This record gives sequence, structure tokens and C-alpha cells, in this order.
Amino acid sequence: MTLFKKTQVGDRRWSREDVDRIKAMIVADFSELLNRQPAEGLQWASTKTDLVELSHLVWESGLLLDERGMPLSFRSIVNRVCAVLNVVPPHNPSGTLEKIRARKNIRVRPVAERYLLLHHQQHILHPMRLDIKRARVRRNPLSENVGA
Repeated sequence: MTLFKKTQVGDRRWSREDVDRIKAMIVADFSELLNRQPAEGLQWASTKTDLVELSHLVWESGLLLDERGMPLSFRSIVNRVCAVLNVVPPHNPSGTLEKIRARKNIRVRPVAERYLLLHHQQHILHPMRLDIKRARVRRNPLSENVGA
């Protein structure tokens, strides 16, 4: 029986540089996302758990700052990204994070590791963007014909 480390999938072992690179991409994508507006109609297509896990990864980096130059709190990152992506924020993001850490389902890998796989095996530069969809804008056919 072969046992794998958390940074290893099958015969692929992730280097520290690989992990740092994907984390930097996630932080950059989050920074861009937090500057968007809820009215843009972006929607999160994955689980709320994944969104909380990504928010924590971004919070751990300490790279996102508020207007006073202080690092954003974990809760403020979660609340802001949920607002932008039109998701109801969890009442207790830290509690959700504890459940993530305690999960024993071996079929569910950490989201950063799944993004690493997408990045390396399928050459997807920004895997997080696959989980973000734009809501369809519904047009009212009556209002379009009024001016005609």
C-alpha cells in the first residue's frame, strides 16, 4: 500500500513553488473579485464550503488590506465575497472552517489542491474562475417593442 502526503496526488508531488504559485493566483483572483459589485450578477457555482475555504486561504496570506492598510479580517473577506457572488454568507464562517478541517471524506480534496490539479493537468491558468458564473440578464420583450 502506498501512502501519499497531502501535497501528493498519485505519482505527482507538488513542489512548494507549485503550492505558492496557485495560492498567489487565488489571492490575485480574490482581490479582483472583491473589487466587483453585487449588481454585476456574478454567482458562485461551487459549494459555500469551498468559498469559505478559499476565503481562509486568502486571509492567511495577509495580502488583502482595508482602506487603513490593515489586513482584512476573515469574516469581512467572507462577507464581501459572498455579497459580490450573491451567496448568503454563513452565520459562523469560523465554524464552517472547523468542519472543513475535521472532514474525513477522503474523496473531497482541499479546494487549493483541486485547483492545482486543474492548473497542472488541464493547463487552466485561473481555475477559480471556473466556479464563477454570470447570471443571465432577462430581457422584457414588451419594453423592447414599446419604442418601435
